[in-house]
This record gives sequence, structure tokens and C-alpha cells, in this order.
Amino acid sequence: MTVAPWHPSQPHHALAADVRWWMGTPAAFALYGRLALDQVAYREVAAAVDASGRFAENFTDRGIRSGLWGPLLLFGDDADRRATADRLKDLHGQVRGRGRGAFEGERYSALNPDLWRWVGTTSMLIFHTGYVTTYGARLSEEEKDVVYATVLYLTDFDLPSERAQVPATRAEAEAYYDEVADTVLADNEFLRWANHAFDVLPVPTLVGPRWLHRLATPAWRVLTPVLGRPAKVCAEKAAHPRMRELLGVRWTWRREREFRLYAGLLRTARRVLPKWLLLDPLAYNRLNYERIRAFYTATQLTSFAPPQ
Repeated sequence: MTVAPWHPSQPHHALAADVRWWMGTPAAFALYGRLALDQVAYREVAAAVDASGRFAENFTDRGIRSGLWGPLLLFGDDADRRATADRLKDLHGQVRGRGRGAFEGERYSALNPDLWRWVGTTSMLIFHTGYVTTYGARLSEEEKDVVYATVLYLTDFDLPSERAQVPATRAEAEAYYDEVADTVLADNEFLRWANHAFDVLPVPTLVGPRWLHRLATPAWRVLTPVLGRPAKVCAEKAAHPRMRELLGVRWTWRREREFRLYAGLLRTARRVLPKWLLLDPLAYNRLNYERIRAFYTATQLTSFAPPQ
């Protein structure tokens, strides 16, 4: 088993540790999760998610479910992480067929190695690109490689196919993304719908009775555009040029200043706020476990051999 990038024996271990807990921070995913629109700029992926109907049913609920997979995959114990990854693959095995409507006749399968590689790569790049975009001014090229290696270490759940493998290095990932952007990514009906849906998110319905959802709807409609603005700007800043083109993003100095404000607030929050407030509960549980484990092992002997 390879040594974790955040182990004290590893170079840049402090940076790797920070990246690890970044991945356990819901605010980081919320601010950059909109980058996942690049997945549905791939027509076969768009056909698959459109056919499922789960996005159209309640776009917010679908996003929350996606977000909750992350902590299970990243911060559960080894058995739970593996079981979660296997379950995710089994569920994706059911996603196959032909598109409908604007995607009529488009064949898709979530276990197609090419699609799996694209979705897997872009999913991990949400964390990598978000971190680099937020802290990039302070990072060397070597440190950006460490960010990528740390994210990759935590998201090592590929199909048993070389074609499905997520790129092993940052340089390979950038080259792969550029190739797909140039040859595959294109405008489509679902991409346009999803981009708009982020601005008019419905009230989440996963928790609570229906009457509460109806009661919360007026305030939700007022607050959502305001609260969603930072996520829109941060994702536009981090987006690949091809995605900016497809989404009609016109980056201006005013938007750049707005992004710097949000990024500065995020960096400050991560520096001054308590971990229990910043981290997902499962990530915070892992942090406490490792702190207690370190306390127990700190006074242990390094050898049981008799003195010479």
C-alpha cells in the first residue's frame, strides 16, 4: 500500500493534508460544484442523465444526493469506502439505453469506459480545480501537482479497464481535458437546461413534510439567486475556456474582483473557523479519530528489542 501524500514522511505533506480537508468541506464543493456542467457537455452523458428524469424531478435533491456520496467515498473506513464504490458502480450499471427527445436514438451506457473516464476525471477536477483556483497565486507548479496527486489518491475507484483510468498526473489530465474539449464537448439541450436550473433551484424535499416545503418556497425563491451568486462566479472563474464559450460566459474585471472577494472569504473562513463548523460530519469524525489515534501512539516505543 502506498504512503498517503499527507503522511509526515512525504514532501509537501502539509499541503496534501490541507487539500484532503478541503475535500471534506461542503462549502468548497458548493462553490465549485457547478463545474460539473462539463460532464453534460459530453452528449452521451447528457442523454443518460436526461433519460433518468431525476434532474428534472428536483434538481436540488439530485445535487444533494451527489454531494453526499463524496464523504462516504472519501472519509469512511476502508470497508465502507470500498462498499460505497462498488454500490456506485452497480447502480451505474443500470444506466444504459437510448436517449429520448432531443437525444432520440443516442445510445449510452454509464459503464462505457470512455464515459466513465470523463465523468471520473471531471468529478475529481471539481476538487482539484477549485483548490488551485482559490489558492493558485501561492502555489508552484510542483505544488499544483501535489494537489492533483492528493485528490487522485482519495478518488481511486476506476473500472477494470485501461480506457476508464483517470489520468495519473496533472499534465496528463490537462492534455486529456483539452482533447475532449476540442473534439467532443458541444452545446446541447440538457446543458442549457442544467445551466439555467442552477439559477432557479427548487426547494429541496429530501427532509421534512410537504407543508414545510411549501411554506419555505417564497423565501427560498428570494434567497436562492443571492446565495447562488458566489457559486456561479467561482465556477465561471475556474471553468475551462471551452466551457466558458459553451455557457456564454464573458469574464470581466468586475467579475474578477467579485471572485477575489469570494475566494478571500473562503480562505479566511478555512483559516479562522473551527473545524466542526467547516467540515462534513464524516470528515470531522475522521479528523477526530486521527487526532485520538496520534495521542495514543505518541508515547509508544519504537522498538521492543533489548538494549545493547
